[in-house]
Amino acid sequence: MRNPMTYRPPTRFRWSNLVIPVAAAFVIVVAIAALWWVGAIDLSKLRRKSEPSTAGLIPVPVSARVIHNYSRVSRDDFWDPQNKRLTVLYMSPASVTKDMLTRLPDLLGRVLNHEKPAGFAFTESDFFPRGTREGIVAGIPPGKRAIRVPAEKVDGFYEMRPGDRFDLVATIAINGGKTGTQSPLTNVGGIYGPQLALQAQLTNWQRQATVHVMVNNGIVVEPMTTRQVPIYQNTLTQGGVTRMRPVQEIVIAIDPEEVAELTQAMAVDAKISVVPRSGRPGDPVDSVTPGLRPVSPFVGVGADLGGEPAANDDGTLGTRRTAPFAMVETINGSKRELTAVPHR
Repeated sequence: MRNPMTYRPPTRFRWSNLVIPVAAAFVIVVAIAALWWVGAIDLSKLRRKSEPSTAGLIPVPVSARVIHNYSRVSRDDFWDPQNKRLTVLYMSPASVTKDMLTRLPDLLGRVLNHEKPAGFAFTESDFFPRGTREGIVAGIPPGKRAIRVPAEKVDGFYEMRPGDRFDLVATIAINGGKTGTQSPLTNVGGIYGPQLALQAQLTNWQRQATVHVMVNNGIVVEPMTTRQVPIYQNTLTQGGVTRMRPVQEIVIAIDPEEVAELTQAMAVDAKISVVPRSGRPGDPVDSVTPGLRPVSPFVGVGADLGGEPAANDDGTLGTRRTAPFAMVETINGSKRELTAVPHR
């Protein structure tokens, strides 16, 4: 027989006994998830990352983001905010070339001469000379001046990039003063009027244009961009209103003596065209684009002034042309008129 003092009847399993532990575990999980959601704890630190060994490798600083042209390089351009460290690329000594800059102090404060994508190393050719100021002025070569040119004033600047070279040509049509079918040269030519009119027709005198090369070997500093320009207008209902108008402009660098000529050509609404130069290394920098002056019926073609030297538009030395006709003023009583006579 069992001892009644030591005998215990078997206990039955009850689900109610698990309510308290399960509730406590649920509360703990919810609390950890809430802290992770607000950023109070970082669960990624609980995982161990197995990073490869960098023994024997050279750390090369690389850009952590896109660095724009003419910008000064700073420490923020190398900082990785996600990993909280500087962005470097570990390379073998054989892969590091002699022109690579491997020290961060050699990069900070330098001004880039082109846009730098993220994840690339730096060389000395990526920067302007030391001491260059950041901004658009960095792209102006020494001795040149920069000017903003509206796209509506000059044709042909589209798709040109910083550093591209070009010439600017201004064309102004000549009004020959033709009235009906009679040339004005007939009135002043006298007996030689028909000969002058015929010579004018042969030289296409009444349909000519002055072609002047204003800029030689200009350089694009900033490509075509669009900016908003405020315009003040008076309205009947709202009074004075300021509206924004988009304007396309390009920044170019030209010689100081060419600034006034280009500004004058834009002021008189001359037709200005862009003549791009070759981008190959063998293109001569000192080559000059010649201009064109209209032919006068009073000068003729191929006439000579006795071989007297004169400067051409392109700067070369040529021969000045003579006038086959000279204008003589005749006075007959109170009537005065000009008459063309042969020069020789």
